[in-house]
Amino acid sequence: MEDIKKGKLSGIGIGPGDPELITLKAVKAIQNADVIYVPKSPEQSSTALAIVKSYIPENAVIEHLEFSMAKDINTRITSRKNNSEYIAQKLDAGKNSVFLTLGDPMLYSTYSYVLEYLDKSYTTETIPGIYSFAAISSILSEPLCKGSENLVVLSSFTNTDIQLINSMNTVVLMKVSSFSNELYNFLSESGEFSFTMISNAGKENQTIHNHIDILKSPIPYFSTAILKKL
Repeated sequence: MEDIKKGKLSGIGIGPGDPELITLKAVKAIQNADVIYVPKSPEQSSTALAIVKSYIPENAVIEHLEFSMAKDINTRITSRKNNSEYIAQKLDAGKNSVFLTLGDPMLYSTYSYVLEYLDKSYTTETIPGIYSFAAISSILSEPLCKGSENLVVLSSFTNTDIQLINSMNTVVLMKVSSFSNELYNFLSESGEFSFTMISNAGKENQTIHNHIDILKSPIPYFSTAILKKL
């Protein structure tokens, strides 16, 4: 019996929301996929599929993988290992597979956990995607940095982070919804930074906010803020 050639796994960054911001290389991988994996979560699953829907071949199988978010690290690791083993079975069956990630596969992506536990004998390829803050900077036609200006990207807002923020010209804040109150209080007292926040960048429901009062309202999950020192 002839051995089945193993499939290839491609981790694909599909950007922040605009289907036209996906690279040609990513589109080609999607169009050649037998199986398309999407992390199973309310924030990511439907959004990712909506972005790539026009590129998915009719015969491709879409599978939703649930990654545990339990506080217990061993529970999370077990979930990651199980998903990696499941993907490995599909690769052993010769299925070319694609793992969709919003933004870039190497920044806060569950795909990185798959890579961590997938046997290194499998052929993998990671295709980068546009970061939300890169898209936002372009939407605003505002450079993140010029000349000798410095930049920091944060996804938390601790006292240590605040010290770092105060030393920067430009601050990109991801996952704003998790610390919007703290950010509002800081900006209210500081007065040293301009504030811009875009929610759902590149999507039909994109919104742009330039006043910190928006931080007193519920913040959409896909929101990124940019602070510029005045």
